[in-house]
Amino acid sequence: MEAIYHRFARIDLRFYDDPGRAPVAAVERYALPPDLDWAGWASREDGTWHAWYPPEGSLPEQGWKIHASARLEVANDVLEQVARYCHAERIAFKHLVHRGVHFAMNSKDADRSASGKFITVYPRDVTELRRTLAELDAAIGGMPGPYVLSDLRWRHGPLSVRYGAFVHQVITSEHGFEVTALRDPDGLLVEDVRSPGFTPPAWVELPDFLQEQFDALGGDAPPAGFPRVLGALHHSNAGGVYDAEDAATGARIVIKEGRPDSGMTPDGRDAVQRLTHEEITLRSLTDVPVSRVHGSFTLHGHRFLLLERIAGESLQSAIVPRHPLVHARSTPTEYAEYRQWALEVTAGVDAAVTRLHGAGFSHGDVHPGNVMIGADGSVTLLDLEMAAPVDDAVAPVIGAPAFMATDGRRGADADRYGLACIKVFVFYPLTSLFMLDPFKSDDLVRAAMETFALDDTWAAAVHRDLALTRIRVAAADCTQDDPVARWDVHDARAVRELQELIADDLTASADFSRDDRVWPGDPQQFAEDGTGLAHGVAGVVYALSLVGREPDERGLAWIDAVWERPGDPRRPHRAGLWDGLAGLAWLHRRLGRRAHAQAALERLRRLDFSSLGSDLYGGLPGVGLVLLEASDDDPTLVLEALEIGGILRSRHDARQPIPTAPEDRRVATGSGGLLRGPSGTALFALRLYERTGEPAHLRLAQDALDYDLAHCMTAVDGSLQLNEGWRLLPYLGSGSAGVGLVAAQLLPHLETPDRYLESLDGIRSAALTDFVMESGVFRGRAGMILFLAALERLGYSTPEAGDALRHHVADLRLHAIRRPHGIGFPGQGLLRLSCDFATGSAGVLAALGPSADLIDSGEPVVPVNLPLLVPPTAASPLRPPVAWDPAGRG
Repeated sequence: MEAIYHRFARIDLRFYDDPGRAPVAAVERYALPPDLDWAGWASREDGTWHAWYPPEGSLPEQGWKIHASARLEVANDVLEQVARYCHAERIAFKHLVHRGVHFAMNSKDADRSASGKFITVYPRDVTELRRTLAELDAAIGGMPGPYVLSDLRWRHGPLSVRYGAFVHQVITSEHGFEVTALRDPDGLLVEDVRSPGFTPPAWVELPDFLQEQFDALGGDAPPAGFPRVLGALHHSNAGGVYDAEDAATGARIVIKEGRPDSGMTPDGRDAVQRLTHEEITLRSLTDVPVSRVHGSFTLHGHRFLLLERIAGESLQSAIVPRHPLVHARSTPTEYAEYRQWALEVTAGVDAAVTRLHGAGFSHGDVHPGNVMIGADGSVTLLDLEMAAPVDDAVAPVIGAPAFMATDGRRGADADRYGLACIKVFVFYPLTSLFMLDPFKSDDLVRAAMETFALDDTWAAAVHRDLALTRIRVAAADCTQDDPVARWDVHDARAVRELQELIADDLTASADFSRDDRVWPGDPQQFAEDGTGLAHGVAGVVYALSLVGREPDERGLAWIDAVWERPGDPRRPHRAGLWDGLAGLAWLHRRLGRRAHAQAALERLRRLDFSSLGSDLYGGLPGVGLVLLEASDDDPTLVLEALEIGGILRSRHDARQPIPTAPEDRRVATGSGGLLRGPSGTALFALRLYERTGEPAHLRLAQDALDYDLAHCMTAVDGSLQLNEGWRLLPYLGSGSAGVGLVAAQLLPHLETPDRYLESLDGIRSAALTDFVMESGVFRGRAGMILFLAALERLGYSTPEAGDALRHHVADLRLHAIRRPHGIGFPGQGLLRLSCDFATGSAGVLAALGPSADLIDSGEPVVPVNLPLLVPPTAASPLRPPVAWDPAGRG
């Protein structure tokens, strides 16, 4: 899971929220020396950083910046010394605003590329850089602070340097992601790469004094006897885990690294302290299935623990390839075999944890990633850095949220809770939802019993160890006339009742007093201006309108107010279909707000199209779709659409060629499919062809679609999914379903459609799986429902796909969260609820519409609630539509 989800889950137990909004006691805030006169200095605070600019002069766009890191206990002293120096020398600087954000920036799950930074100083030139380094080193050199991985460390720390942007500038990548930018020697803005490693831009020459430091740091050889490292297995902000060979014996081992002053946990320990504790614990456990210690080293303050390499795979990794719910067309035999395997493995985990308790220790972090399964089914417990004597154990301070009780239980009880979650997780891996709805354990246990023929004894043992009774008392008001337990979707009336409950919760969740958002959604909403279709107000207003709710004038007024004020440089107004102006123009037209729509369209026409990305989410294809849709009223808009088509043609021709070897055909994570990949260009080019009849646009549609199809891979179950190298994705937004949605619309225009029909068959199979991890539109079950509904409408469904659509609608109950005012749904990452269209309740509300309409009419030509992604026309003539039977599961 991306670190941003953990960071945005810290201040609210229900919704993702900006960590900068956390209430902070005055004693927690960092303050500058009060005896200095800061009058005339400009300052700006954004919730994370507080920047200070001297009265005279201005910052260069970029250059060598100095970072100062600090442990919490010396942070005030470090800030005082740096602030006094910068005040005297009139140098701009910034510092973290309070201890809470400081801890978060250096915690175990923090982003490694940004971790450790406490203060940033902006010297105006190389001469000032050298002088500032020398004089600050004299003041604070050697004080404890973490190593900033993106930097070159200066002497013994806590100072370090990096070449980068001083002034916040962004560019849009090919796939529509905004990235911070530098100016290259030709004056062009290019990405300011921020990664865990000192990598200055190729055109930047290190000053002599930095080159000397670089050479000095790179000269130390490992100590005698240090293992030969073969590769990295895992990295976190606490350190790495490496595959290695023992120097003396040649035996394969694992090296676990602890970085000093880094990877902090709430108990105040850094990674070195925890790793030292783990070594002591492991050496004392002679009769428990844990890794044996081969030795340990300290190098540059880093602690390295050498461990026995356990043959096998983690339980986390072992589940997916075996699990019948995630593969299309699994047989009863495969279900029975998986049931037997899961029960045997979890019994082994139970026995191992029980032996650990018998030896006098609790584990402190029981989850599938910390369990190794051997080829013979044997179980080994890993990662005992949080282990403690059973009688002295405190409530866990860190852990995997899906396996960590929230009621403060300790020691063996906390381990037993994690163990019970594992027993559920192997069948339905949604135990993180227990944090949001303690009654979800009933839902998931019941589902596991029904699907895998588990008995009451199994269920009783799980419920006993979960022991959620105390937590449930606080949530009891959510279970009156429990609609989640009933979850009736067998007739249109029942589906519409569920939609009303979702709409009720959306209405109750709005907060119009905030200026950064109205409905809580994905953390991405804080990088946008809060108005968009994907994560903002527009998407929720649209979804509510689908069930006959009158547009909330407060929501529309909120959108208008945001666009009337200047854009925030860090939350700028955006142009795209899903993140900004184009989506608003579409919504205004849909709601009959003609003047607002016209104003938005005029702003779109004035854009520099060449500055926008090639992605459908926020770039040119989405803008072009909106212009084409509005051209029915204003045909001159086709001219701008043609301009966009020309730009996209040129960009597509400049793409890297498709690799010859199939094994090399993979896309960067999050960069393929409908929203971020060339399928978005294909959809727009197809609409442009349908509007103009020009064959060149049809060729672009086919070429762009072929590019995404070439990066799809056949999975073990025969389905076709988008290949990211480390995973295959079937989803609507970033997987093969979105590619298939475009293919289904392209097919009627092709003279030889056979290979596309074959691809569509494989993509349709990917949507047949019984389990989807998330419930949202872009990456979850709601997106699968909308994809299958679109195939029904376009004439490319099958009876099997119709059954799958019905099953997906029924199984939304697995994700449904009981709320005081109705039903909610979890967002991406499953840590918190989301109301937005892309990841949360608004999208589920929209996805339920087609199923209700199908039940009512029995006809395939039904609304598919995806703005501009599916045409308002009848089914394709290539295949007769397949009527959908709304009966129960077959």
